Amino acid sequence: MTAAPVVQTPLDPRRILEAAQALRMADAGPNSPAGLISVLCDDNVGGDELAARIEAQPVLCARVLQVANSPYYGQAKTVANIPRALLLLGVNALRGIAAAACVDQVMPQRIECLPDIPAILRHSLATAIGGEMLATMTHPLLARDAFLAGLLHNLGIGLQASLDPTGTTAIIAARQAHPAEPIRCLEARYSKYPHEECAAVLFEAWALPDCFIESARSHHQPGEAHPPHGVLASLVWASANLALSCGNTYSLEPVASESDYAWLSDMGLYERHIEAVKEELPQRLALLSGAFR
Repeated sequence: MTAAPVVQTPLDPRRILEAAQALRMADAGPNSPAGLISVLCDDNVGGDELAARIEAQPVLCARVLQVANSPYYGQAKTVANIPRALLLLGVNALRGIAAAACVDQVMPQRIECLPDIPAILRHSLATAIGGEMLATMTHPLLARDAFLAGLLHNLGIGLQASLDPTGTTAIIAARQAHPAEPIRCLEARYSKYPHEECAAVLFEAWALPDCFIESARSHHQPGEAHPPHGVLASLVWASANLALSCGNTYSLEPVASESDYAWLSDMGLYERHIEAVKEELPQRLALLSGAFR
């Protein structure tokens, strides 16, 4: 039986941060995964400093080198160390690899009411790849941010589920009858904690740049993003829907929404771009996700 609709109350950021602390998502210290995510999103941190930060964490360093040597990057010779990875792949690729490894650590591995956390992470990785591909076509300067924003956009789901497991369970149950109903409508009906706002509060605590906070807060309705960040939020929205349409679904979003991509033409994105990403995304995702196993 689906739970009765909740009575909406003003959002309390302190409750969200308390939940983040309990899930060990709030620690943004220099040696924490969240702390490194903050570094990876900081334009003021150069390649040498980034390499040093990665090398200082042996587990992360090993994971980055594992991915750098995967078929996804197609290196003819072994990438033996982080400086070599930086030289061959570039700083943006290094940021993306390290960020994917950190997101995998930050997202709780088990929450009782979420049956498929690995699928949520896979969806986020697909969104990151798709966002980078779309941005490269028409907004190349946003390609790195589109990848990072795609990785991060769904971290609020873990907080939402922890704060309101009954509401999360009700949303998942409602999906069985209405799989394509907009997630915001279901959240307004059943949950006190919208996952987009949970992510935004967390990212503010991490002191991430505004573009990542806004793209997380508005990735289901990018028109609501503050104007400087509307393009990035739109890239995340489009790539997340493309990820769903390629089969990278999960219990809270079991199907892609019926979306009209026509308005993306204002950003220089057209049907040919969408179809090109849709065709190539499954193979790219298979290669990159396989490298993280």
